[in-house]
Amino acid sequence: MPVNPPPPEQNAPAKQTPSASAQPYSELPFSVRKALPELRLSMHVYTSDPAQRFVILNDSRIGEGDKTTDDVFVREIRPDGVVLEFQSQRFFYPRDGL
Repeated sequence: MPVNPPPPEQNAPAKQTPSASAQPYSELPFSVRKALPELRLSMHVYTSDPAQRFVILNDSRIGEGDKTTDDVFVREIRPDGVVLEFQSQRFFYPRDGL
């Protein structure tokens, strides 16, 4: 008699990887990385409610759709990091740094 595999865990977080529109920070063109201000992600809060998500980036509390004083936009806060945009370049910045 065949054995059925156990059902997938309902509460297991979905593994996310940077999307095609958000390359990893380390793969940004050198000219963009050079122009970027220093990025200090000191707090990362992700919840299922997008209105409650925020990061502390360069000492400022920022939500999705907001930007820093250095024109770094927070496009998406994900469980594993944040999708940022600078000079029309979207990139993924992991919550644990580079």
